[in-house]
Amino acid sequence: MHRLYFLRHGETNINVEGGRFQGQIDTPEAGLTENGMEQARQARREFARLGFSYELVYSSPLNRAVRTAVLVSGRPQSEIILDSRLLEMNFGPLEGMTWDHMDPSKYRAMMEDFGHYYPGPGMESGVQLLARVSSFLEDMKQQSAESALVSTHGGTIRAMLTHLRQIDYRRFWKNPVGNCAWFELTLEDGQWVLTGQDTKKERDPEALEG
Repeated sequence: MHRLYFLRHGETNINVEGGRFQGQIDTPEAGLTENGMEQARQARREFARLGFSYELVYSSPLNRAVRTAVLVSGRPQSEIILDSRLLEMNFGPLEGMTWDHMDPSKYRAMMEDFGHYYPGPGMESGVQLLARVSSFLEDMKQQSAESALVSTHGGTIRAMLTHLRQIDYRRFWKNPVGNCAWFELTLEDGQWVLTGQDTKKERDPEALEG
């Protein structure tokens, strides 16, 4: 594999509402809105205008990411390769709840020093998220196809950017990743390098809505 196009899914109902942990929720409220579907169609047109092409399409198993992959690629769902390493961060029992349900000290720790905060039972840590995303990136180096579209989530893309840029975890949430934002990665001398991006406008700089 020589080129990857990471893409965040289109807008969901929870994204519109704001202020809630979306995480790995896969219910209708976490599905794409009409605007979210149009964002995906716009991304398809933008990719065509820029001359982006890809042999394979990978996606998080969550419906909002799969639906985005189908709309952007124009391929049937049966051709989309699902990979659980592309899932959004798991917020466990907090998923679906508003941000104020999280212990204030843990919320501050998560926002200020993502790499060292301790999540509650059943939740995923920043280190765990980064590990699975890094694993996916390493495996893609061995893939024989030339390029791939990767439909995923805001937290997952932030983990990818943290891995690529080798930045401090405290800057994790500072990476803007709007709905249908895309990031082009190119393999150079055995390492993935960010060679293009369109971050789109994000609803909230501390967006936890996946």
